[in-house]
Amino acid sequence: DAYALLCRYVIADRETLRAAALWAALTWYADAATVLPLALITAPAKGCGKSTLLNALAKLSSRPLSVSNITPAALFRAVDKWQPSLFIDEADTYLRENPELVGIINSGHTKDAAYVIRTVGDDHDPKKFTTWGAKAISGIGAHGMAETITSRSIILLMRRKLPGERCDNLRHVDRSAFHTVKRQLARWADDNMDAFATTHPTLDGLNNRAADNWEPLLALADIAGSDWPK
Repeated sequence: DAYALLCRYVIADRETLRAAALWAALTWYADAATVLPLALITAPAKGCGKSTLLNALAKLSSRPLSVSNITPAALFRAVDKWQPSLFIDEADTYLRENPELVGIINSGHTKDAAYVIRTVGDDHDPKKFTTWGAKAISGIGAHGMAETITSRSIILLMRRKLPGERCDNLRHVDRSAFHTVKRQLARWADDNMDAFATTHPTLDGLNNRAADNWEPLLALADIAGSDWPK
């Protein structure tokens, strides 16, 4: 149902939307995950629907928080306080020139290392802030992003629509349909959290960080069954 909603409102290759649906489902399993790959939504040019997919994913995800041009201090404090799924739009305009922000985003990739330490208060006491949480980033040109970002990402490559392709306008969204699917995803996660934690899918052809990124998505595909593992 999540995949069907993405197909209804977003124009992209079906493989892209299947991966996006699995990533949205993963946001509901963050408590049991050990790796949370970034969802990097990118395209070679403007007008390819990057923001549309980002907004559609936010409507399916757990505790979504949409931002643009966020500062490093605001990023780790927001994640630490609210444990959101974070959606960062137009990252190509500022992320490349902000290594501190890149470092904070990267730190949230694996659960064991998902924190930063900063001093707080008049006494400058050190405090540990968690950076653990799902994050989706939208920007033009993945190749222009820091390699440390792309290597931690599921790349969701967008394109311009082809002649004859049509989709519904997300601004006129059927909110009840997204609300229903969100409730189903939440219940599915509650019912299968233990199974997810112990599912180790076959990762033929994937190595190192690519295997780390795809393992939780393929685990969800195995749990979903039907055509999803294929």
